[in-house]
Amino acid sequence: MMVDPQPADDPSIRRLLFLHEDPEFAGRVGELLSSPRAGAWRVAHHTHLKDALVHLQVGAVDLVLVGPGPADTDQITALRRFSATGPDLPIVALVKGSGGRVCREALSAGAHECLDTDDFDPAHWGRALGYTHREVHVNRELAVLSARLDWLTHQDGLTGLLNRKGLERVMMDELARCRRDERDLMMVLLDLDDFAGVNATLGHGVGDLVLVNAARRTLESLQEGDHAGRCGTDRFVVFLPGADREQAETVAEQIRLSMGRDAIKAGAHTITATASLAVVAVAPDSLCFDEVLARAHYALQRGKAGGGNRVIRGAGPREVEQLESMETGPDTVRDLLRGDVLSVVAQPIVNLRDGRIVSHEMLVRGPRGPLRRPDDLFRFCQEQDILQALDLRCLKLCVGTARRGGLDRFHVNIMPATLLQTPTPELVRVLRGANGGRGHCCLEISEQQLLSDPSVLVGPVRELQAAGLQIAVDDVGFGNSCLEGLIMLQPQIMKIDKRMVAGLDTDADRRRSLNRLLLVAEALGAKVVAEGVETAAEQEVLLELGVRLGQGYFFGRPMPLDSPADATARVRPPKPGRDAASTA
Repeated sequence: MMVDPQPADDPSIRRLLFLHEDPEFAGRVGELLSSPRAGAWRVAHHTHLKDALVHLQVGAVDLVLVGPGPADTDQITALRRFSATGPDLPIVALVKGSGGRVCREALSAGAHECLDTDDFDPAHWGRALGYTHREVHVNRELAVLSARLDWLTHQDGLTGLLNRKGLERVMMDELARCRRDERDLMMVLLDLDDFAGVNATLGHGVGDLVLVNAARRTLESLQEGDHAGRCGTDRFVVFLPGADREQAETVAEQIRLSMGRDAIKAGAHTITATASLAVVAVAPDSLCFDEVLARAHYALQRGKAGGGNRVIRGAGPREVEQLESMETGPDTVRDLLRGDVLSVVAQPIVNLRDGRIVSHEMLVRGPRGPLRRPDDLFRFCQEQDILQALDLRCLKLCVGTARRGGLDRFHVNIMPATLLQTPTPELVRVLRGANGGRGHCCLEISEQQLLSDPSVLVGPVRELQAAGLQIAVDDVGFGNSCLEGLIMLQPQIMKIDKRMVAGLDTDADRRRSLNRLLLVAEALGAKVVAEGVETAAEQEVLLELGVRLGQGYFFGRPMPLDSPADATARVRPPKPGRDAASTA
């Protein structure tokens, strides 16, 4: 049955598909909804679901109205079929009582709205149908705009390739698949040779043209499912899901050869771009894009040192690079990122009352020589632009050592910048992986390195806490932003800087300052750990002030974990008459 009181080509008339077994009722609905008072709907009626679905395929429909009794099925089945056939199609269900169980079932089956058959008011029905139609239409437009905005956010404006954010998202998605398949992800890092000279002599307009051509030639060498992006002025990254090393090297060579096809004329100059490329395998346990980029950058620089316009075969994720050294001395950057020059030690955190070990802080020591001390090691890495990559490597080494040592409780350190740049789910995956998901891990953020605006860390910190990880702010009392950072981050643990503990037994001002910090900790509900405890007198004062946890040379120097028994030992016998209750 077709109720069509208005011309079909009138744009003000909306098209309604009505599924109901009663033609007489459908006729009355069609007459009422066709009036201007109801919003002028053109109604097409079918008694059978199969006919309505055919209509939906061959004719334009603005809204579907499903009655309580199609002739060939039940209403819930019909709603589900319509919803599956047209996910963006506005659907309204006719029910008896719009707030009851039947209405809830209809909404869960795909209906956007319910109308009560006992409340047969044309104006009310017209408004409800019009509102549902507009709401779905607006949501559809918002989804399209949101997708477009998401693409623009992850797109490089000049080349149309992915930008740095887009590359990071793609890499993390592909790595998740690699973990399931237990394989590595092949990556190609491309750097244009002498691009700075092009910009300096011929201008940025010519340089932009070179970049656009380089992006086009890169895409021509890729297959569906591969990803390409721009991550620097003249630097591009390609991810090749499913490719092995040999296939990745073939693609890299194809890209290198294709770069020479374009000869750009600029006045009296003719430019033919060349590029150096590094092929590296990204390990599934990589945590962020910066970590991967630092390793690939190292391999690329080694190759460019021997001349450009070549493909460099980088190291695999679990091996030291076999390229012949271009330098006379040891390659420190390579060793730090991939070698075995780093070592992990553990320092006990103890109950000051009875000397019982309640946790360990896992610490990294650099290679023997000038980079042995952590401060010197991280300063060198900052100069080499590999600080985040090394920070993440240290974190994974510490977690792995704690796992092998059978520790139930341990602390590991992370820099604020690393915390910001690393996807929180990846950190959770690594940290909760210790001991197969058992035990308690505390992530320490150094107050010395807190950013000028600590609020940027609040989001990641809350996500980590929600995942069951504890957060500690380290070196409290050292910087000027200490109180602001503590209030914003609300850590479970505050670690007092050793410079506030040293000489505590003889310095009244220092005791007063520490007492103020303890009041802050009490207000935040945070436990306090005193660092750098070196004498029995300092221990006594800390206990008098109410501090119950501490670490320092007085209880034990950082040492390798020799056995799981180290986790429960007492470092010193309890003092006579002291309460030995646990504060862990």
